[in-house]
Amino acid sequence: MARPTGTPVQSDARDRPATPPVWRRIGRDGGAVAAFLVLYVALDWVSVIEPFGALGITPWNPPAGLIFALFLLRGARALVPVFAAVTLADVLLRGVWATPFSTLASAAVISLGYGWTAMLLRDKVHFSPRLDSRHDVLWLLAAALGATAVIAVTVVWIFCTSALVPWSDFLTVVLRYWTGDVIGIAGLTPFILLLVDGEHRQAAIRRLTATEAGLQLAAICAGLWTIFGLERAQHFEFAYVLFLPLIWIALRHGMIGATWGIVATQLGLIVAIQLRDFDAHIVTQFQLLMLAVTVSGLFLGAVVDERRRVELALREHQAELAHAMRLTTTGEMAAAIAHELNQPLTAVISFVRACQGLLRGPDADREATRGAALDMIDNAVQQATRAGRIIRSTREFLKRDDRRSAKAVLADIIDAAIDLVRAEAAQNGVRIAVRLPEQLPPVLVDPIQVEQVILNLLHNSIEAMVRTASPRREIALSARLASADGFIEIGVRDSGPGFAAEMADRLFTPFSTTKDSGMGLGMAICRSIVEAHGGTIWAVPGSAGAEIRFTLPIYDDDTETA
Repeated sequence: MARPTGTPVQSDARDRPATPPVWRRIGRDGGAVAAFLVLYVALDWVSVIEPFGALGITPWNPPAGLIFALFLLRGARALVPVFAAVTLADVLLRGVWATPFSTLASAAVISLGYGWTAMLLRDKVHFSPRLDSRHDVLWLLAAALGATAVIAVTVVWIFCTSALVPWSDFLTVVLRYWTGDVIGIAGLTPFILLLVDGEHRQAAIRRLTATEAGLQLAAICAGLWTIFGLERAQHFEFAYVLFLPLIWIALRHGMIGATWGIVATQLGLIVAIQLRDFDAHIVTQFQLLMLAVTVSGLFLGAVVDERRRVELALREHQAELAHAMRLTTTGEMAAAIAHELNQPLTAVISFVRACQGLLRGPDADREATRGAALDMIDNAVQQATRAGRIIRSTREFLKRDDRRSAKAVLADIIDAAIDLVRAEAAQNGVRIAVRLPEQLPPVLVDPIQVEQVILNLLHNSIEAMVRTASPRREIALSARLASADGFIEIGVRDSGPGFAAEMADRLFTPFSTTKDSGMGLGMAICRSIVEAHGGTIWAVPGSAGAEIRFTLPIYDDDTETA
């Protein structure tokens, strides 16, 4: 249908051709590359401190940290932007127009050297750019030390062959080049890696307050003033004070705090050096000192983060163990109650059926009364039978084996249980000694449930020794191959009062306890768990103190895991 003449055409966004995704991606990547080039050149410009000759080799080279971080984050895609940035900075800031070979060759060495090192870290040693552990920090620093050394020697050799650097200064320039790149990578790369990680960034925002950040920054400034502000002080007399603010920051905020503290200290150090107008030799010495401060801060931050993760995992584990304990306790209680209630219900059914027999006998007088009584008794029988079925089904459900058995190291299970009672034992003056054979085979168990057994036995021993005020408080935890083939025997013995003779016979019976406030289910739970694994548990008679031993199955390759 033709559009009437003079009618304005209504534009619709849906009729416009969409920008192809490839062009949108090119636009985004182009903007990122341009921003990187500007940032690289700016960092290279501000880092010109005590430059050597026309090349401007300085003992502080933060652009190296920038490009190494980019390679770790982007991989091989960063190769061309880095090559372009290094070449552009040399042309703009150093004016090496007359020697294009040395300019391009040195840019290629830097790009390929740092790119290859970063790819080795990413692909060969399972390095995480999140710097989650000391392993990551160690590999980052080792790679920085090695790569910068090779690159420094190669680049300075290129400059010497191009007559840009005299051969007599080769070692001096290599040292300055190496120092600048190492400091740049160690100080700036971790900061960038954690800054772009959203989780670390949000954690820093949540933890850090403006007041605390101001105090920490003031501590860094005070440390720098102590070194450079006292006229009578030697340059390195109070160098140790640089460590103090960084220790505070790292302990409070972990790795993300350590990285910004290192950057702030480095910037303050550079400003102070510029104000005091030290010569190149002193600057290099201070940079080597800064390297020691940086390495210490990074490792301290990594240790703090690891400890926090371990504590958190120990707490998401204590909660799981407590939940398992509650479920098992509830199950054992319900099973015991069901067992106790089943007998009276059976008796009720027997009596009611006896009444039925009497009422159906020839001595019944009134038919109406007899019929009503029979109906009510039939209803009672139906309800009692129904209750019995519910109890039986509950017991069957509670006895269902829900273990998740797998190959496990007994020493690890024991260590996990001891970790959970370590504070309680120390508070009550209890010493726990563990004696395990070196070649103990693995076991086939559910680690959480076995840990629960050991934890329960340790708790009982500690409580017994504290309750009776035992003068010597020791717990010996040992393991050995059991007399029965295919099992390991574990023993827990304390120096407490032990068990009474009448209690030892019913120790693992539900609701049997020597505690005033105890429910008598703990040892019954231990027995259920051990027996569910195919083992046995018993109290050792005639032992000094209380001694409980139990067995667990040994894992072998032919055993099917649950």
